[in-house]
Amino acid sequence: MNGSPDQRSSWRVRASWALRKYLFVVVAGAAGLGIALPLVTSTSESYRAQTVVVVRERAIDPVVVPSYASAVFASDAMRLRAASAAGSPGGAVAADRLRLVPTGADTWSVEARAQDPLAAAALADAVAEAFVEELNRAGGDVGTFSIAARAGVPTTSSSTGPPGWAAAAVGVAAGAVLGLLLVAVVVGATRPVLRARDVTSAAGQRLIGVVTLPADRGGRPSDPADAYGLAAVSAVLLPLVDASVVLVSRRQLTAQRRQLIILLARAMAPVRDVFVSGSPDLAAEATRAMAGAGADAAGTPRPGLELVDGVAPLETLEVPQWPLPLVLVIRYGEPSAALRRLAADSVGDEMLGVVMVDQRRSGVARRPRKRSPASPATA
Repeated sequence: MNGSPDQRSSWRVRASWALRKYLFVVVAGAAGLGIALPLVTSTSESYRAQTVVVVRERAIDPVVVPSYASAVFASDAMRLRAASAAGSPGGAVAADRLRLVPTGADTWSVEARAQDPLAAAALADAVAEAFVEELNRAGGDVGTFSIAARAGVPTTSSSTGPPGWAAAAVGVAAGAVLGLLLVAVVVGATRPVLRARDVTSAAGQRLIGVVTLPADRGGRPSDPADAYGLAAVSAVLLPLVDASVVLVSRRQLTAQRRQLIILLARAMAPVRDVFVSGSPDLAAEATRAMAGAGADAAGTPRPGLELVDGVAPLETLEVPQWPLPLVLVIRYGEPSAALRRLAADSVGDEMLGVVMVDQRRSGVARRPRKRSPASPATA
């Protein structure tokens, strides 16, 4: 495979994320075509009858006879006579109902299909009779043609279309391929931000960390231990002593941004005097979460840290304009253009970097935590 190991790793990360996010597109495509293709290609059961036509006397080169017979069977005169025999005068007969099959050097089989066995036999005989008449119009200069065996009444039916299971299998495979192609086009067009290199390329900022937010616990405070990647973000914020940090995101990510703020406040509460600025509801929820983490325990004075909830870039203008570090909060897999706009619209004297959040779905099993010698929240 061409490309550097880093490029191959990048494609693996993108493919894994795309399949997780857009798996429903692939499944929908496979299911849709898997159901539709058998319906489109299915044909009703029909009976096939055969009438044999032969050359009694040949007056021309034997090599020419097959071409002559095929030309006569495909002529307009035969088309009209076949339509009349099928009960559609002046119309046409479906191509799959009539067929001329060479069965020997001087013999042909006129095959006819119909949903009724008697109708199939009658149609084969009628078309064969018309075929013989058209062949003999050239007179003795070509030869003499006649019916060697009339059609018997068929006793078994068959279908001209592919088996239903085969059509379904082809439909599922084709639908899955189309779904994958659509996902590839979407991923290529949006260029999702998934790695530190993507963050730097889109916004010129560093990636602080990727935090997997716990699923909703029915109003109970989330446990920071369940937020994978939170320790890395806490480690960046802890050195900021008696400072304020504004967390900014797009409005669509308000709930996740506020959940991140509460998790950070609860994780750093044992070692920092954390204050959350924002809506009254957010401040009250953060206070309850920090109380549960032991933030009210008596002890020596601790350095302060204010986490400011910046709803949207322009709304950070309401924050007092002393130097305030900014943290951009984006969704894991955010389009590069969206991150670029967010970085361009955000104001602040110092940009700490970007935090990506990924929401864990309810019911996902918790992964075992790896113990480390020192946690950023307790260092």
